[in-house]
Amino acid sequence: MSLEDRGAQHDKVIVDKYVGPNADYEMSTYDYVLRPEADGVSGAITITLPRVSEAKGRFYSIICRNADAVNTVTIQDRDDSECWAKDIVMNGKCDRLFLYSDGLAWMPAWTGGFPQVSTTYPPGTTPAPTTRGQTTIAPTTID
Repeated sequence: MSLEDRGAQHDKVIVDKYVGPNADYEMSTYDYVLRPEADGVSGAITITLPRVSEAKGRFYSIICRNADAVNTVTIQDRDDSECWAKDIVMNGKCDRLFLYSDGLAWMPAWTGGFPQVSTTYPPGTTPAPTTRGQTTIAPTTID
């Protein structure tokens, strides 16, 4: 099947599940939603994305249910994506990643923890920025 025909496969399977791996896991093209858990029992785990050409036109959502600095969740491709700079390491609960495949490259749409939209602090106080996963989040003050 040619690369151009990959998009025609979307209507063949109804997917209504998610996968919650707590060990190394190789995704299929139909694993659209992942909720991995890395803890003291499982240790660090690695999630391998499906082949970029087979996932053409598809979106994948990955949110860590559990992870920390030692027990990380690493997202890797199969060395088939153009411009894949390096593996993505998630090291915090609720770190998230949204990926899209155009058939030639994986494109992370958004990574990191949940952004702090608005927080009010007492006047004259500004807490230090917090860090979640790979993203630094500075608190916002609303008057």
